[in-house]
Amino acid sequence: MPHSLSAAKRVRQTARRRAQNRALVSRVRTACRRFREALQADDLDAAQARFREAERLLHRAACNGPIHRNTAARRISRLQRRLHEAQEAAGAAR
Repeated sequence: MPHSLSAAKRVRQTARRRAQNRALVSRVRTACRRFREALQADDLDAAQARFREAERLLHRAACNGPIHRNTAARRISRLQRRLHEAQEAAGAAR
């Protein structure tokens, strides 16, 4: 239990911030999962759109703090590499 008004306010702020961070990280995970599902379905147009969405959310999470910026950059790089590999494989199959 907080013993002062300022400590009580800090508890409220922390709870609100934690909820916002968890929601953003959850949205990032969902976007990455949808991207992988689009790749598995061989739907490159949808995968491209899902990649843009995941990239935007990862950048936002890195700027706001729930994800470290190097972690976001690494995840974006890996997603982008998978997208390019799928595009090259589709181009070679034609």
